[in-house]
Amino acid sequence: MEQPLIPPEQDDLLREYADTPLPDEADMTKELPSVDDILREFTAPPAQIDEDVRPDEPNPPDSSPADAGEGDFSLPEEVALKEAAADFTVTPPAEALPEEADSAGNHLNAFSAPEADTDEAAPLDDILREFGAENAAPADAPSDDPLLQPEELPERYRADAPEEAPDNCPPTVVSRPVQKKRSTARKVLHVFAVIGKYLLALVIALVIAVAGLFGYLTLAEYNPAHAELAERGAVNVSKKLDKKTFSILTLNTGYGALGEDADFFMDGGKGVRGESEEQVRDNMLGIEAIVRSADADFVFLQEVDTDSARSFGLNQWLQYEHDLEDYETRFALNYSCDYVPYPLPTTIGRVHSGIVTFSRYDISSATRYSLPCPFSWPTRIANLKRCMLVTRIPLDGTDEKELVLINFHLEAYDDGAGKIRQTTQLMNYLVEEYEKGNYVIAGGDFNQCFPGTTDIYPMKETSEWTAGHLGPLPQGWRYAYDASTPTCRLLNQPYDPGSELTQYYVIDGFIVSPNVELNTVKTLNEEFVYTDHNPVLMEITLNP
Repeated sequence: MEQPLIPPEQDDLLREYADTPLPDEADMTKELPSVDDILREFTAPPAQIDEDVRPDEPNPPDSSPADAGEGDFSLPEEVALKEAAADFTVTPPAEALPEEADSAGNHLNAFSAPEADTDEAAPLDDILREFGAENAAPADAPSDDPLLQPEELPERYRADAPEEAPDNCPPTVVSRPVQKKRSTARKVLHVFAVIGKYLLALVIALVIAVAGLFGYLTLAEYNPAHAELAERGAVNVSKKLDKKTFSILTLNTGYGALGEDADFFMDGGKGVRGESEEQVRDNMLGIEAIVRSADADFVFLQEVDTDSARSFGLNQWLQYEHDLEDYETRFALNYSCDYVPYPLPTTIGRVHSGIVTFSRYDISSATRYSLPCPFSWPTRIANLKRCMLVTRIPLDGTDEKELVLINFHLEAYDDGAGKIRQTTQLMNYLVEEYEKGNYVIAGGDFNQCFPGTTDIYPMKETSEWTAGHLGPLPQGWRYAYDASTPTCRLLNQPYDPGSELTQYYVIDGFIVSPNVELNTVKTLNEEFVYTDHNPVLMEITLNP
């Protein structure tokens, strides 16, 4: 019969591995750990116990005869004992082993540690170090035993593992509240409310845009001084006027866009801008041909654009000067606005325009003089700032007198008061220059009918625009005009000489001072092909 495995006594273990004799229990100053604690720390499965130490080997090869105890159990050497102690594994069972367990199981059950002990058992090396054993492992030495290595938890049980919802868990469904049905009237009111909000937002946006536009135009309004130097062109003529008889031509060019096919919204038509750049260029070439054929010594042109949307940005002033070649020119701006916001939906847009005087003789000076503006804010900011361009021509052989030429374009679309004020200022300036001993000639577009011309070209009830009427001149002064041919037509429709709606005017001509003799004046009938005005050519002689 095999003897049961009896574990060595605590005292035997201590005597084996202690350097000093073990004192009696009464003399011990320290409480030693129990065998149960040692076995709880170093446990091994029963299978390993049967394999390492078998009861049928009474004396293992390395055992000492003196240490043999009960059941021929012998202790191994120091290292062997440590390995054997590490192999002992006793797991505290939740309940006692069954009665029919084998002898190894009974043996281990008999020596199992109680479950209630919660203190962590001290390792054997700690015990050996406590009692001065030489071969005890250091406290911080890593253990090679795989059983003592920390076990890594599987991925599912990691603290940072994502929580997975079970596949069979149905989604949470929140029931929607039952909405009350709206009546048709309420739906219609709701639609109108939404439309009203959008319309209100649109109106507010338009108001802000319009206010911003008028604010900008007000800040950028063209406000010339009363007297400014006129702009000069690229051609310079040094020849002085050495003759007493010469000719002057005046023509409103209609910025090259008011030919025979044009109408204009201010006269009752629909047109705002030129139909095409090609058409404007063709009209400009026709106007140049008229000037060449007239072969005048001086030329007054009105409505000449330098950079306007209505004439496609062409600089007509410099183009005329370049093509006509032998004229020195001066330019006075009378309409300058970055954006004219009427009429809608097609607006006039950007306008920079003025009047130009051409001379085949030396120009000593040229000045722009502002005329009264009859309009108030906000009409004023996008309207013409009328002026007269005063050009001085020195006379050969005399330093006492000058030829003073005055080019102008008076008010058109006012109530009449502006025309009167501007004409009055013009006449005051003419008289002042004449009293200095100068020869004075003024010409251009009066936008007022010359005396007696309305009998020849009566105003029709269907006319959308009515010209003013020129009054009498001071004694010795005279108008120079030709009533045999109209100088202007109404732009209520394209030109049609046989139409009952075609309205004619005589509003272009000259005023000459008493010391200037009028030889001839003639309206050249160009049949309004290139502009809405016909040119007027005058020949005069300067009296001593």
